[in-house]
Amino acid sequence: MTRTSQIPDAARPTRRERAIVLGGFAVASLWTAVSAAFGAGMETAVMLWLAAVGWAVLASLVCALQRGLRDGDWSAFRRCELPENNDALDWSLKSGAYVDMAVAEEHERLMRGD
Repeated sequence: MTRTSQIPDAARPTRRERAIVLGGFAVASLWTAVSAAFGAGMETAVMLWLAAVGWAVLASLVCALQRGLRDGDWSAFRRCELPENNDALDWSLKSGAYVDMAVAEEHERLMRGD
């Protein structure tokens, strides 16, 4: 069943923020095209793509922090909700009640000599 969210929507990114975050991908794609056209090694293009991904992650975090500190808009960090059912979270993290189950299974395996 769907329900309406009580959390306000995050503000839309500005053109400047988009250009900063996606600038690394533009540089990487331009370098890839130039490398492919002139037959240069593609190793640098691969490294540039990896750097562009890292740049996008860091730049989006910095833009969100800047918006929060400058304008007081922390909606980018408030948008996610933890699930109400913590069993799925405990199972995926192997914590809570599931730790005892893992210990019991390991103990049983060691007793049987498997």
